[in-house]
This record gives sequence, C-alpha cells and structure tokens, in this order.
Amino acid sequence: MSESAPCKSPRPRFTTGVIGLDTVLRGGMIPAAVYIVQGSPGAGKTILANQVCFHRASLGEQSLYVTLLSESHDRMVEHLSGLSYFDGDQVPESVYYESAFSVLEQEGLDGILRLLSRERKTRNASLIVLDGLFVLEESVHTEGEFRKFVNNLSTFANLTGTTILLLTNSARGPHSPEYTMVDGWFELGRQQIDYHSHRYFQVHKFRGSGFISGNHMARISDEGIRVFPRLESSLGRTRGPVTNRTNLSTGIPSLDRIMGGGVRTGSATLYVGPSGIGKTTLGLQFIAQSAPHEPGLIFSFYQSEDDLVDKAQALGIELEALVRDGIVEVIWQPATENTLDELGYRLLEAVRRRNVKRLFIDGINAIQQSAVYPDRMGRYLAALTNVLHTEGVTVTCTLETEELMSGDISMKFGAISAAAQNILLLRYLELDSSIRRSIAVLKVRSSAFDPAIREFFITDDGVVIDERFRRVDDIQTGHGHPRRIQGDN
Repeated sequence: MSESAPCKSPRPRFTTGVIGLDTVLRGGMIPAAVYIVQGSPGAGKTILANQVCFHRASLGEQSLYVTLLSESHDRMVEHLSGLSYFDGDQVPESVYYESAFSVLEQEGLDGILRLLSRERKTRNASLIVLDGLFVLEESVHTEGEFRKFVNNLSTFANLTGTTILLLTNSARGPHSPEYTMVDGWFELGRQQIDYHSHRYFQVHKFRGSGFISGNHMARISDEGIRVFPRLESSLGRTRGPVTNRTNLSTGIPSLDRIMGGGVRTGSATLYVGPSGIGKTTLGLQFIAQSAPHEPGLIFSFYQSEDDLVDKAQALGIELEALVRDGIVEVIWQPATENTLDELGYRLLEAVRRRNVKRLFIDGINAIQQSAVYPDRMGRYLAALTNVLHTEGVTVTCTLETEELMSGDISMKFGAISAAAQNILLLRYLELDSSIRRSIAVLKVRSSAFDPAIREFFITDDGVVIDERFRRVDDIQTGHGHPRRIQGDN
C-alpha cells in the first residue's frame, strides 16, 4: 500500500496512546497482528511498549509483558514508575510482567509459544509484548527454526485476535525473516548531527494501511515518549480558506494607511531588520489590539514574559493587564535545542487552546535554526502558515538580519519570505552625522501599498512613522546623503 496514502476504509484500529504515533499510523495499529519495534539500547523501545500497555489498561484491557532477559522486572518497573503514564494499581491485574528466560533455556522456541498461549488465555490479554527478540535469534541453530517461530507467532496473533509487539535491538537486514513475515516494522533511533543528538521514529512497513513515511522527530520526557509527525506531511490537508476577508489594524494608524488599510485577516506579516531596530516594538503594538473576542498570543524566543512586559510598558502598552485578564498569553521558548516539528505543534496547541486570532512570533530565526534539515523550511513554513490561515489566525513575525548598516540589501531569506503575505524592511542609516531608522513596505499581497521609504521613531507612545525621506539618496545602503541638485558645484 502507498506509504502516504490515506486509508480508504475505516478499519478497526488498536490505538497506542503515544501522542503523534497514531497520527503517523493513520489512526493506530491494526489489531490481531505482529509488529517489530527495533532500536539500539536506550532508543526508547521499553518506554514505548509499556506506554501502550498502560494505555490499553486505561481502556479496560489486559496486557502481557514477557521478557527474555535473565534480570528481574523490578528494576524496569522502578525506572518506569517515574513516568506519568505508569499506574502501579494496574499491576499485575491489567499489566502483567512475566519472565520467559528459563522457559527458553529449558523448552526452546516451542516452550515460548506454549507460555504465550497459556498466559494470554489466563490473563485474557489483548496485547502481548515480547521484549528481547534478539535473544530468540541467538538461541536457534538454523534460520529455518526462527522463520518457523515467527510464522507460528503470526498465526497465533491472527487466531486469537491478539496484537503482539516484538522488541529487538538487532540490526539485521530488511530481508531477515522477522522483518519480511511480520505485519509492521517500526524503528526508534538516534542521529547525531554536529553537536546535537535527535531521536526519531520511522515506519518501514505497515501491512494493510497507509502511513506517513520518513523520519519523525521524537522526545522522551517524564510523560513517556512522544512522536512529532513531520508537520508538512501530517497537516498537508487543511480546511478551506477563511471567509472573513476583513483587514486588521497593525496598531499603528499611519502604517495601516501605508499598507492599504492594515493587514488581511489570516495573513502573515514579516518585519525584517537588524537588532534593536524596532521589530519587537511593532509586534507588540499589533498584539496590543487583542480583545476578548480576538485573543492574542506572543510566541517569543529571545525575550521572557517579564522582559516583554517591561518593554511594552515603556511604549505605553499595558501588556501585563492583557495577560492578567487572559486576553494575551506569552509563551517564552528559549532558543536552545528545539526541533521544527516540536515547535510547530507546541505553537498550534497554544493557538487552538484559546482560539487565538492574533499571533506574534518574535524571533523566527530561532525556528530556522532548529531545522535539522534546512531544505525542509519552505515546506514546513508553508504548511504551518496555511493551517494558521485556515483557522483565521493573523500572524506577525520578526526576522533579524546580521548587518546593522550595509550596502548589501539582498534578501536572503527565501523560505521565510515565501510564506509571508506582507514584508516590511527596517534599516539603520547614517544621515547628517546621526543614526536614523527607516521603514519600507516591500510586499503586500492582494492590496496596493505605498512603497516610499520613510523615517520612523520609537517614542513613549510607540512607533511614529514620519513622512518619506525627501532629497536624500542611497538610503538603503545605510549611508544616505543629500541629493545633488543639477547645477550644484
């Protein structure tokens, strides 16, 4: 079946309870089937399998967790007890742990099958986890013995309606019997890129269902494991465009006039400029227009809530009151080790939790820097802004450029600019032995605008935009000078 194709029929699904995983699997695993979960030691196989067990227990079902290692379950349970999904009251009634090490030593593979059959019937288990498949691989004398065992296990799952997870750290090739004969093959792994290590989840095979192919970032926390489906793949199909095509104010009347009446509902506006030029100030004035019927959200990477409150107060904006009254929420996301999809889902969850209509992303550079694979940025931002657009969220973003004053005004932010309907360029310039600020509208999609370069000031009342520069040349080089009138010496 096509990897990314949606399922045509609503087949029954065996949900895992692992956030994001069921999305990748288009609803969950298909029951009465055998799945391999492969990964090196420490990849998260045990955490994931137990997370599924306790999820099924919360639904009133029983799970059987069988280990093939010589050590007791006590240590594993001790580690699991620190995770939020672990419920000691479900052990052993709903989640039963069994060691099959001695059975394997004394009775071989046939003994393992008899144990699984007996305990499944006794426990009425809908899920069986067999932890340590590699031990079985090492115990057989021929490949044929192991192939027969996997085949018998598949028959057992089908006849009894049991879903089986086989955990292994084996790195055998894809043509090995365990991979060719099972219904699904999932991989948990880690990859090192520069100084950063990232966890991922990948579906290699899922018989009878479509799935979202490729690597999906994952994270292990006190809540267990979470998978972050690639945003551009999981959110590729969205609702239709917003029907309300009104304009919203930027919070600066003079800027609204320059832009042809403000910004269109559901659009994304990008303020581009060097550090300290006033990008955050413009964003704060936009978010200050939030109201109970039009909630706002600040998603900040470089400034905490306290910093933003202080900055807003200096501009005459009562951000603290807006936050206190629940009209605006500030989420500070330090620009450390994040991943694109984790940031995207965190942002969308915050937007949907409060039905946000005004969104200010301060420091979109941090999102760009979180890309493990930079060539994803265009598709990622297109998907993210498309979802926000269809949900009627009007976005303002800031993008910092490296130069303070430079003759190089080339726009080298293609992936980001392509996702923005409106772009404004802010620059410093030297004129008359002083540093001045300029603002110019580069792009307003679906509306006429005034492209003139204007001077602007940051005052106690916010941004004030002055008239256009007159009789001044080379403003955008950062070194403006009075225009030479023909005939002057």
